[in-house]
Order: sequence, then structure tokens, then C-alpha cells
Amino acid sequence: MIKIKLEIILLFVFLSLHLAAQSFKPVANPEKILAELRKTSQATTSIQASFSEEKHLAVLKDPKRSEGAFFYAKKDKMRWEQKEPVRYVILINGDELRIQEGGKEKNVGQARRMAAQIKELMIGLVNGDFQQNKAFSLSCLENDDEVMVVLTPVNRRLKNIYSKISMVFSRQSSRLKELSFFEKGGDKSIMKFQNEKFNQKINDGLFLNL
Repeated sequence: MIKIKLEIILLFVFLSLHLAAQSFKPVANPEKILAELRKTSQATTSIQASFSEEKHLAVLKDPKRSEGAFFYAKKDKMRWEQKEPVRYVILINGDELRIQEGGKEKNVGQARRMAAQIKELMIGLVNGDFQQNKAFSLSCLENDDEVMVVLTPVNRRLKNIYSKISMVFSRQSSRLKELSFFEKGGDKSIMKFQNEKFNQKINDGLFLNL
């Protein structure tokens, strides 16, 4: 009995140490971390990846799950295509932003100013321009394996939507692994990226056709 209790205690100690090691703490030299992220993003001409998303809504007990594909071509082309459970496409090509849901294109013209800010934000999260985006204050955290960059909106319009946006990067590769949006009302979306391919040719049609 004593042996079993001892093993249980040791297990809890091990788990506690593991969780403590993985918790994030403030970065001592954030500019060094940010410089490494900039270097990687500047050397990236294209990204192809699959993604999974969990959207946690205050009114629902269980998160809504979706998955899809993501494409980016330097410096201002992006395709975010949710395939399951409902097809949803966000297409950015230069100054153009188009959105399609359930096979029907949405009219973003009525909210053109906000659409422009969202377009700038989404592209900036991918190409590294978020570091110069004055609409946010920025802080850096780290653990042994990852770096987290937290963006807190200071722009009035974005503050009305998001309380913060967090990005988790691999320390080894400086690549974005997880992107989370925390909405002002308490909802949050967590996106994780898999099967990434970098600096490979992407068909231009993906950025032209919904």
C-alpha cells in the first residue's frame, strides 16, 4: 500500500514538473526572438498547409470543430478554405478581399473599412508584418519548445472585436504552429497547422477563383 501511494505521489510530482516546464514565461530578450521570426518570414515565399480549428462559444458546451487548407504567396496573397463541416473561403489578393460561404459570395463592400483592417491583420499574421502593426501592443512569452506572441488591440474597431490574438511558434523552426483569436464576448478560436510546405510553387488560380 505504501509503495502504491509513493508511486502515485511521484506521478503527480512528475506531471507537475512537466506542466511547469511547458508553461510560458516572459521573454528576457524579446527583440532577439522577434528578429528570428522576421528572418524566417522574410525568407518565406509561399506556404501550403492543412489546419484544424476549434471554436469555443460561450453558448455551447462543446467546441465547434472544422478543418481545411491554407495557402499563402508572398507578399499579399492568401487563401483560407474551410472544407468541413461547411465550405467557407476567405480570399485575399493584393487590395482585394472576397468571402464565400456555402457557395455564395458575401458582399464586403458595405464594411470596406473594417474589411481592409481584417485583410491587413490576416496577411500580417502570416508574413510577419504584425510586428509593425500599430493597431496592437505586443508581448513575448516562451517555454522550452515554443514562443508565444500576444497581440492586444489598441485600435478602437479591433478592440470591439478581439480582446487579444496569440500566436505560438516553434522555437526550432520559428514557424507558426497555432493561432488563436480571443473575442471580446468570451468566444475563442484556436487554429493548429499541419503538413506544412514552404517555398513551393502555388497555382495562381487559387488566389483568383473562389
